[in-house]
Amino acid sequence: MKAFLETREEKFLAQQSRGFSFALHLHPQLELLLVRSGELTVYIRNQAKTLTAGSLAVIFPNQIHSYDAADLSESHITMVISDLAYTGGYIDTLMNHHPVNPFICAKQLHPNIHYAIEEMAKEHKTARDSSVYAPLIQLVIARVLPELTLRRNRSSDYQELTWKIVHYVNEHFSQPLTLETLAREIGVNKYHLSHLFSEKIGQNFRSYLSGIRLSYACSMLSETNRSVSDIAEESGFESQRTFFRVFQKKYGTTPLKYRRSKQQELR
Repeated sequence: MKAFLETREEKFLAQQSRGFSFALHLHPQLELLLVRSGELTVYIRNQAKTLTAGSLAVIFPNQIHSYDAADLSESHITMVISDLAYTGGYIDTLMNHHPVNPFICAKQLHPNIHYAIEEMAKEHKTARDSSVYAPLIQLVIARVLPELTLRRNRSSDYQELTWKIVHYVNEHFSQPLTLETLAREIGVNKYHLSHLFSEKIGQNFRSYLSGIRLSYACSMLSETNRSVSDIAEESGFESQRTFFRVFQKKYGTTPLKYRRSKQQELR
């Protein structure tokens, strides 16, 4: 399973999480991110906004986005990622448009939105009845769309160099990957590509790739009982020692302690 990345095996995810950061990525599902407490900086397309409690980010399919929690212990979110099969008659709108402003503040949110998102998280956690996902996600969409100004996607959106970078790295992060390899595969000069990372993504290639690998490792630690050594290898780290060092530097804890804290949250 590649949680939150381009390829997903599951059709629906709804979960609550404390502390959440994830590098630029995209996927063909609808995503909703409700901030329950604390603050979370969300980047969607070319916009970034720090969301506070009660705010919602609405991420249409194939839109590049990322998250960054300033304080992992204080930020608490509910995330829903839904296959378009659950969205009923809204599929065409979601596939062919994107919001001009994808952020909705707390005072604009209809109460039904909070209710539906939290109910989806409860149902997903207990795995009681997946048949409720479609009506609940459609209720959210019906309440959200009046608050959004939509713009039709252009074919050039999917030829944008940033989109190509994110797509390629999402597909190949678990393999040995260098700036030179990426530049060759997407057909640009490596020095131009290096400048693009600094200018558009705000970090160098090595940091970006490390962020993608760490995010994947975190999802595996939280959701599986795979060994740390297997997760380190599958995430693309050259050794378990490198994985521990990078993980400790980023999150201030070890992979095993992170796993224990996350699995306790899910009980």
